[in-house]
Amino acid sequence: MARLGSRDVTALWRVGAFSHQRVPATADYLWDNRERKPARLCVFQYTVEGVLRYRDGDGEHEVPPGHAVLFTFGEPSRYWLPPGSRAAYICEWINLQGAGLAEHWSHLRRRYGSVLPVGADVVAELHRLMAGADPAAGRDVVQIASAVHRFVMYLYSALTRDLAARQTPVERAIEALLTKPLQPGSLTAVARRFACSREHLCRAFVRRTGRPPAEWQTDQRVQAAVQLLRSTALTLDEVAAQSGFSSIQTLSRQVRRVTGRSPRSMRQV
Repeated sequence: MARLGSRDVTALWRVGAFSHQRVPATADYLWDNRERKPARLCVFQYTVEGVLRYRDGDGEHEVPPGHAVLFTFGEPSRYWLPPGSRAAYICEWINLQGAGLAEHWSHLRRRYGSVLPVGADVVAELHRLMAGADPAAGRDVVQIASAVHRFVMYLYSALTRDLAARQTPVERAIEALLTKPLQPGSLTAVARRFACSREHLCRAFVRRTGRPPAEWQTDQRVQAAVQLLRSTALTLDEVAAQSGFSSIQTLSRQVRRVTGRSPRSMRQV
């Protein structure tokens, strides 16, 4: 059986440190993330009581109770206690790292923001991860990597759920297009599913992305098809189905329009 070497272990997703922390109101509490190492270490910090101030490229934000701030070491951001605070600041934080985790963290923040409200279910998942990462729990590196993945994916799903609950029907339709560009179906079908008109969906999509939805979606599908054509031995029927095209004919027409080549020619050496 193959054994994990030291390099393999450091590539796995893992917990660097975690804590339940109480900071007195009079404490000198200021952290500049530009100076912190290791770079790209990812932090989830949840406010239990008190208020934290956080600044990044998007401005200054308040992190009140029930909210978390997400950041990485080495980035131009900082956080501190507001001057004149009278109450202690109580938080729970966890540091995460591993191959590819920073890219997931960056995508999550671009999509939902660096400061966001989190529910009791996310806090429960945080506590579950902390308990599993405690050396006393006796978990091995693979079990901890799985637990970190569970937490990050749960955070994604919870934020997606909460965002959908606050969105209008047309905003939910746009999210469906942006997150599932390869899903079969017409724009009319998407609009009908979310109880908005096709015209309203098209106008709102252009305002958000600068491009018509049909054009954007087709380009995403062509990119997926070209990748499949170049890296797999799937049949053209399978490529069409997996990239969201309704037929080989549609696949061929759109691939040729974008690349100037037929799907079959992309497989010729």
